[in-house]
Amino acid sequence: MQAAQQTVTEIQSVLDKFREGYGNKNIDMLLSLFDPDPDVLVIGTGEDEKRSGLAEIKIQFERDFCQSEQLTVEFKNVSVSQQDSVCWIAADTHVYFSAQGEDMHVSLRFTAVLTHRGNKWLFVQTHFSLPFSDAAGNDSSSQGFEK
Repeated sequence: MQAAQQTVTEIQSVLDKFREGYGNKNIDMLLSLFDPDPDVLVIGTGEDEKRSGLAEIKIQFERDFCQSEQLTVEFKNVSVSQQDSVCWIAADTHVYFSAQGEDMHVSLRFTAVLTHRGNKWLFVQTHFSLPFSDAAGNDSSSQGFEK
């Protein structure tokens, strides 16, 4: 269900606006990318970062922005699939930020579902996750999980 090139271009534009809004800490711009439906959902990497509805999502963005001085988000290896007016995407994501005067970087995975409303694509669900590795940096293939 590979998306048509026009859809891929439109989705890339949404991601570019997300990147710009996040980097500029522009909450209004970010919220304009989300469907206003009360079921819209944002899941972050923290245990308490599961927000539904625009009011809760706004609180999450405000919290993210208070924790860092500078933010840059990059989406790479973006995969876009589509069925009618629904699109789902996956991407490797890099977040560069500074906090307490220290520059940091985190590699994340990003998945999202968007719906086409009116003449634009809007997020209805986003999920950022951290790839698992142990303290020694081994990936999940070397893990012995308890039964």
